[in-house]
Parts: sequence; C-alpha cells; structure tokens
Amino acid sequence: MSASPLVAGLPVLPGVAPAGASIRIDDALPPDRAAHVALGDFDGPLALLLALIEQRRMEILTVPLGELATAFLEAIAGSESTRLPHISAFIGVASQLILIKSRAILPRPPVIAAVEDDGLDPEEALRRRLIEYRRFRDLGRLLGDRLLTGARLHRREPGLAAAGALAGAAPPELPRIDPQRLVDALERAFRVVPPPPPPPAVIRRTVTLEERADVIRLALARAPVVVLQELLRGTRDRVVVAITFLALLEMTKTREVVITQDRPWGPIRCELRAPEPVGVVEEGSDD
Repeated sequence: MSASPLVAGLPVLPGVAPAGASIRIDDALPPDRAAHVALGDFDGPLALLLALIEQRRMEILTVPLGELATAFLEAIAGSESTRLPHISAFIGVASQLILIKSRAILPRPPVIAAVEDDGLDPEEALRRRLIEYRRFRDLGRLLGDRLLTGARLHRREPGLAAAGALAGAAPPELPRIDPQRLVDALERAFRVVPPPPPPPAVIRRTVTLEERADVIRLALARAPVVVLQELLRGTRDRVVVAITFLALLEMTKTREVVITQDRPWGPIRCELRAPEPVGVVEEGSDD
C-alpha cells in the first residue's frame, strides 16, 4: 500500500533516499513531536506514522522497524538537547508499532474461538485500546497546553491555599446552580456521541443425524423414490451434505430404507424397505 496520497503536502527532506529510513530531531518541538521520519513514500512526524497505521490507512508490514530504530539512534546522537525525553517518546511509539506488527505477522486463532474467549477479535481489541490511548494522550497534551498558556484555568498556589485554610477563610456565597443544567448537559452529550454498536455475535449451528433423517423421511412420504443428489440440490454447506449422507447410511443400517446406485458417482436412490412377510402357520402343527 502506498502512503503518498496520505501525506501529500508534507515537505520532502533533501538528500533522503526513498528506499531507506531516516529521522531528524527538531529540538524546537516537544519530544513527542520532535521526531520527523522519512521512510519510502512517507515523510512526516513519527506520531503521524503511528496514527496512519492505527487507522489502517498504512500497511504496518511495509515499515522496517529495525531501520527505524537505527535511524533514530543516529539522529539522537547528533542532537544537542536533552536526549532522555526524546528517547522516552520514541520508545512509547516504537513499542506500539512492534505490538501491531507482531499481531499482523503471528497466526491468529479462529474467529469463533476468539469470540468465545473474550468476546472480541484480538486485532479489534488491540485497535480499540490504541484508539483509547490516543484519546488520553491528546487530552493530556491539550490540558498541558492550557496550563502553559493559562487559558481558562483557575487554580491557587499550595502555599496560599494552606494559609487561607489556617486563617479560616471561606469562599464567598455564590448562587447555587440548578442541578437540571447538569442533567441537560449529559443528555446533550449522549446525543452528540452515540454509543458504539455491539460487536457481531457468532451463533453455533448444530446439525444432528436425527434432523437430517427426518428430512429424508418427509421426502419419502411425498414420493416413493428419492434421489439423494436431488434432495441436496442447492445445499452449499458441506457439513449438512455429510450429515445427510451419514443419516441415510444409518437408516439403511437399521433396515428402514433401501439404497441403490447403478454406477459409480451415479444417482443414489433410496426408498422405504417393504415389510417382511410374516410366516404362515399350518393347521395341526405343534406351533
């Protein structure tokens, strides 16, 4: 999958070979946004690379994580700022990329077994956890920016708060807020963000010999001779076909029906077995 349509408009680093991976550290940006990656057709921040992979808009198998780690070590070696925050941010993103790639490479259990274990497919559960992590990460970044700018923040320094408590200071009496405003706000929030749809449920279907035997009996009640191939015409489930054939063999074993086949792979005809004649007892016999 090509990533060029997804990162259109981003500046291309001069002198970077499209086949390899290179990273440069921008010391003017925060550590979680300082790493800029040039990887094949992708050119942008490391956080954007993770976001595209989380949204399944970029194939994780095309990302060489080994080359990415080597390029980061070379970039961090030439950085003049404090290295520890950049290393911590890179490890956080790289660990998520390793987890996603290992999930994509390793074989996964059948869907039915996964639904029975925890109710979700492992890949879907991982995707939801990553989306939830990204929400908390973005909210934390937003709160941090507000703290730095001082926008719409009302807080007291710990020393002033402790002095006010010792002096017995009390907050001024303010008009009480109607509790219905909170109820209305919560109702509007639920209307704006509807709950996610429940995951699809997998229901096991059981096919028994007795059920398929009843189907054969019903067909024989309507016609004296039934061709098995005609009875199963339109049936695409191989399990149903196999169980129907086993039910026919079981009915033959119990001498309920008689089956005939003129040639190999030919039509299999079945009909009800005629009742066996009862022996006539001669008069005057001891029996």
